[in-house]
Amino acid sequence: MFDFFKSKKNHFVGIDFGTSAIKIIELCYKDQKAYLENYGIIDMEWLAREGQGGHSASYEQKINSALIALIKKMKLKSGSAYVSIPGFSGLITIIELPQMRDDELKRAIQFEAHKYIPSSLDEIAMSWEVIHHTGSSKISGVGGAEKLKVLLVAAPKRDIERYERYVLGTNLGVSAIELETFSIARALVGEDSGNFFIIDIGSRATNLILVEGGTVIVNRNIDAGGNEITATICESMNISRQRAEIFKKGEKDILNSKESPLVVPVLEFISSESKRILGAYMGKNSGARIDGIILSGGTSKMKGIEEYFSNMLGIRSTVGDPWRRISTDGEASELVKDLGTSFSVAIGLALRGVEDYKRD
Repeated sequence: MFDFFKSKKNHFVGIDFGTSAIKIIELCYKDQKAYLENYGIIDMEWLAREGQGGHSASYEQKINSALIALIKKMKLKSGSAYVSIPGFSGLITIIELPQMRDDELKRAIQFEAHKYIPSSLDEIAMSWEVIHHTGSSKISGVGGAEKLKVLLVAAPKRDIERYERYVLGTNLGVSAIELETFSIARALVGEDSGNFFIIDIGSRATNLILVEGGTVIVNRNIDAGGNEITATICESMNISRQRAEIFKKGEKDILNSKESPLVVPVLEFISSESKRILGAYMGKNSGARIDGIILSGGTSKMKGIEEYFSNMLGIRSTVGDPWRRISTDGEASELVKDLGTSFSVAIGLALRGVEDYKRD
């Protein structure tokens, strides 16, 4: 999605501009494997508070300065940078069209896009991919024509340009910008066969992603996340936010306790939306099944959260492992265990670079 230029340099950098931190992963590809070369993180909570809504030039400059400082500290080699934009910034939808020539398909997709995109298409960057050919059911003994299922992805050009500016002044060239939805799916599911539902709970937002046979087919963004869980703990236990954060990351399961389970409205809302999405999918696809729920984001470290979603959704839930496709040395192997799923977006971005390199 949204390619810029290709590079044959064997160093691929994924940059995740999250709401609470900038995270960077550098991978190289050798011996048919992706190797971890470098990683870094810089906390941006202070900047997020300072630049609420953050579209001013000064806010952009501070993001850019923080990135340059992080790259300098990491001593990154020049290479291809793959950058994410938030899932809520874009649109992902499946369009069904009759079989047609490529030139007709382009016009048909642009026509259909008007149904989903309220603004002028001149202000939107779009990409699409035919993901499935299907024959329609026979009616009155007459065979139906073959149809196409097309994955349409769109995002405002102004958002893409803003994230390009964040990388200005570094020694990295931007090869592509994509919605973080695809980065998360690539890191946690990749080419695994089956259908999976990802619940990615960030500090301020939650991504609900349905992946069918390796392709993202549904994406829903909820404007709530780990911060709301912390606030609930604060209010329920009458403790400070700092104490609540420690409690949330502790060894006590407060979600499934038989004595006094904590009621967390945001988790109940996430569960409700997940049920709705999964129910709609099952309704449209007779006989389909979900092979697993994958949890991601900082909140996935919360004790008991796997059991909580397994009980709420009736499907086995596990915390994802974005590092399982990455080769690391002994020292780094211990460090990445602590990082967990927090680097899912950055890893997924760098893995896109590896995939492009292998394909070319």
